[in-house]
Amino acid sequence: MASLFASADLQLDGVVPWGFRIPRTASGTSTGIYVVALTDNADTTEAAIADCPISRTAIHTLLEVRPELMLDGTRPDAASLAERLTSFWLPSEVVLYVGLAGPRKRMPTAGELAKRVGEYYATPLGARAPHAGGWPLKTLAGQDQLAVHYAYCEPVDERERLMLAAFAANVDPDERAALADKEHVMPFANLEYPPGTRKLHGISGAKASRRS
Repeated sequence: MASLFASADLQLDGVVPWGFRIPRTASGTSTGIYVVALTDNADTTEAAIADCPISRTAIHTLLEVRPELMLDGTRPDAASLAERLTSFWLPSEVVLYVGLAGPRKRMPTAGELAKRVGEYYATPLGARAPHAGGWPLKTLAGQDQLAVHYAYCEPVDERERLMLAAFAANVDPDERAALADKEHVMPFANLEYPPGTRKLHGISGAKASRRS
């Protein structure tokens, strides 16, 4: 994981357990990049899990709160939805999501990076706001064991692009071949890279509509 940050010319500023606030930096920069991972150790992939730890409870909850959810155009059962999500798992990877926190019109008291990660924590599965971009993460069991690695930086868009490109380039070829979408390779919970190019997961209606 340290090498992933290095691919964007970044050094890690720290790591916190999932659910914990990211502390502010003395540098004055409050935007940055964050990575949700299976381990708090940035220098090893030993915590990789061969089988996707999908939560059946979470899958049932998602189907319950989002009755409009479709899989390839039809309403799925829990097993079919879980199987599709599992088809994007990479058994030898510990990185589950790469995200950014860019500048806002009004600076949050805690700073942009802490605010954005806090929004990710707080967004229920099936909700659209405040941050549902990496919603597949919420379908996993053991979220309390995850870690959030972060680096304060600016600008953030190009750093995120470099990290996602490096991630895709280093995925094991056999694991890439086993993915449901072999062309758009990204961490399990990322859904779009580059901007405008979405992972072909076939799932629609997993978030509340904008009108809701």
